[in-house]
Amino acid sequence: MNGASRVTMDDPNVKTVYCTGSPYDIGFTHGSSVSAEVHHNVEMYSYFFGETAKITWQQARERAVTRFLPTIERQWPEIIDEMRGIAEGAGGGLTLDDIVTLNVRTEIAFTNYTDGCTSLGQNEGEKMYLAQNWDMIPELQKGMVLLHIKPQNSDIALRFLSEAGIVGKIGMNSAGLGLCMNALRSAALNPNNMPVHVMSRRLLQYARSYDDAVAIIEEFGLASSINYVLADKSGKFADIECSPVGNFLIRPENGYVAHSNHFYGPGRPLTLKDHPGADSLTRVARMRELTENDSREGVDATFETLRRRLSDEQGSPAAICRSVPPGAKGIDRLITLGTIMMELTSCTGQITIGRPCEDLPIVHWFF
Repeated sequence: MNGASRVTMDDPNVKTVYCTGSPYDIGFTHGSSVSAEVHHNVEMYSYFFGETAKITWQQARERAVTRFLPTIERQWPEIIDEMRGIAEGAGGGLTLDDIVTLNVRTEIAFTNYTDGCTSLGQNEGEKMYLAQNWDMIPELQKGMVLLHIKPQNSDIALRFLSEAGIVGKIGMNSAGLGLCMNALRSAALNPNNMPVHVMSRRLLQYARSYDDAVAIIEEFGLASSINYVLADKSGKFADIECSPVGNFLIRPENGYVAHSNHFYGPGRPLTLKDHPGADSLTRVARMRELTENDSREGVDATFETLRRRLSDEQGSPAAICRSVPPGAKGIDRLITLGTIMMELTSCTGQITIGRPCEDLPIVHWFF
């Protein structure tokens, strides 16, 4: 392979993979460096699809290949080369079809189910922060990976928290564009638009600003529903609830915007049904309360104060810092798997793997 690679363990719970080169090279490095984690995620999403969509992995793969692969090939053929590289790098009989299936897991499962994430964008003077918790079933922590990617013939590098085998998730790029993501459950689906995780990668790889990111979303559209908190190093930021039937803008108030796992932006048509859990409303209300309290008390936004908010356990177990409910089974065993915080004016960040309310090592990011 022409692409250079490096794997580190800055945190004992997650691998950091450095990839460069052509799309295929990047994919092969990704797949070969975290092969066990890719296979683990195939196994876990096979279980997850059975629980949420009531289909087998084979059925999910047929759906991914017939409904979504043609669109991805048409809209962004290079990312298909990268997915092929992931499959061949991971080995063990995995094919491009398996990796495409992982990358459309939102379109397959999250029209029937939503996880629990709490996000925040906050402008603090000359600093622009994005932060969120990612909540999911405990077993998926074993499949997490930190990807640092420098595509060939590009002056933009990107760094993001992902799941092994998935090409895009939560992070930032060296141009100063960052994003957080929250799952939104609606039955709306348009296979002619770009799948959520492919879109997240597209934004990180090509958007140099908030305005660029919005233009990309409008150009390609979303195949299913997702919430993005988008910001750039200039301090421009907002929340966009994206869906196949339209995008709904939530502008910051008092210097911040918070979101969880339900639609609340203006303009959503009645035909776009929302199915949030009750804790989605309480988590976003609690994040607003904590942020407003800090503002009244003159507490600046910093990585430390953001982590304190993301560590809040009011309403436990379904809190901002989530723990598994007693007696919960299957996909109801949600827990906070990781926290990512970014400061975009300096292109720096911090990640913890696990619940931020616990004493955990911090992975520092910078370009």
